[in-house]
Amino acid sequence: YLPLDGLADFNKSSAKLLLDDDSPAVKEKRVVTIQCLSGTGALRVGAEFLAKNYQQSVIFVSNPTWGNHPNIFNLAGLSVEYFRYYDSKTRGLDFKGLLEDLGAALSGAIVVLQACAHNPTGV
Repeated sequence: YLPLDGLADFNKSSAKLLLDDDSPAVKEKRVVTIQCLSGTGALRVGAEFLAKNYQQSVIFVSNPTWGNHPNIFNLAGLSVEYFRYYDSKTRGLDFKGLLEDLGAALSGAIVVLQACAHNPTGV
């Protein structure tokens, strides 16, 4: 069995992939990663951590988002707000709307961004 926080090499490589080898946070060992079972499991762990340890209680998710995302964050005690993401006219990213909505968010806001293949839109 793996340790509770997952495979150490996977966690270390994930942080470097996300932040880069040259990131001061990585070099100074200020990054902590854990391996979770599934996207939903990872969101739940992250939501609980943020709700207990971060000064913001509002989390921004894309519109649209997965149907379970609001429930995951609400159950952890976070308030869900939405930012524009999908433009049905172009079938693409509403980049202008996304920037406007996130630009109006409080500094330090929690934002959920899917790195690739956004569901349910595919953008």
